Amino acid sequence: MAMERIDKMHTDFRILEVTLEKLDDDHSATALEKIKKCLNDLFVKSKCKGVIYTRNTDKLFFGMRVYVDLDGNKAVEMLGNDHLEIFPSYFVEIDSKLLDPMLYLEGKELTALLLHEVGHIVYDTTAADEVRNAIDAYFARSGGYINIKSSRGLKELLAYAMKESVMKAGTIFAKIGNTEMIADTFVTSCGYGPELESAVRKIRTGVNYFKKDIDNRFLALSWVLRVALEFDLFRMPAIKTLNKAVKLTGSNLEKKELTYAAKVLSQMEDPMNEGFVDWIGKRALDWKRKGIRGVKADVYELQLRIRTAEDIDDLMSIIRTCNTHIALIQDYLTEDIPDIEREELNGVLQDLYSIRQEASKNKQVKSRYSGYIQVVYPTID
Repeated sequence: MAMERIDKMHTDFRILEVTLEKLDDDHSATALEKIKKCLNDLFVKSKCKGVIYTRNTDKLFFGMRVYVDLDGNKAVEMLGNDHLEIFPSYFVEIDSKLLDPMLYLEGKELTALLLHEVGHIVYDTTAADEVRNAIDAYFARSGGYINIKSSRGLKELLAYAMKESVMKAGTIFAKIGNTEMIADTFVTSCGYGPELESAVRKIRTGVNYFKKDIDNRFLALSWVLRVALEFDLFRMPAIKTLNKAVKLTGSNLEKKELTYAAKVLSQMEDPMNEGFVDWIGKRALDWKRKGIRGVKADVYELQLRIRTAEDIDDLMSIIRTCNTHIALIQDYLTEDIPDIEREELNGVLQDLYSIRQEASKNKQVKSRYSGYIQVVYPTID
């Protein structure tokens, strides 16, 4: 979904500019509340639940962090829904190193950065679409599917990984290390295009830790998938890695997310032994009511769509629909059903796998999503 444009002729950004420019000297609760109120006045369909100023003296520069408010149930729903909505709430964190006088960032430049972060992570579905498409493409390549008996713990881990990945897919601070110019029509429409470009130039010059050409947006998703696939083998290494990461990050929001993820993992048993959670809910019930004829009709429609798909959005929609049907059929096959019906469903499954594989092999999908999620367990030395 495209981002809704803010009418710059009817928006006064001066309070935001002044408050951000003075934030290093005055980061009181009153100042942070002003920023929150300005954001809520600007982005009326999403609620900023808090703005945090973090004194970062001995950790890596992180600039800004915008974390969406997302729980396990909502995270899994995102993977199955055809259309994404904007995130209803979020938190913002500002790094004291971003306000370092040596960077010479002015209030207008800080405002441009904040508008970009909130606009592209919270108020636009592009970042969430990229994350969801990367997961769908991974399942299509690997031949796997989303198990609808996922435990609560596994869903919460997925929520953590999706929040982290959405943030990294949308943040400008993951792009500053690259050499291409940052173009942003949304910030430009708000009147801050030149200020965004100058802010990026100043950060490039003043902060030297950025790694070029390294795409780590889906690192968290990578190890969550690994834990889900091989729980007994990777649970303890995952907890150890999360605890190390807590010590390395300068972001208090990230520390909170990492600590919670480690706690969830430490309390989890094997995800498949924690009990049934029907996260698809009404969709699963509707699917079962349709019966085998309805499922076959869906497959026939997918076969037509794959022939007429015009762009990558059409292809990813086909892959997502296949993933959902495969998950539902695999679950249904665990029930006590007649052999004839089982045989028919197995045939439908093969058709769905075939359609999904054909879509995933399309040049557009391969060039955009191939290699996005490599299920290799990361380590922190």
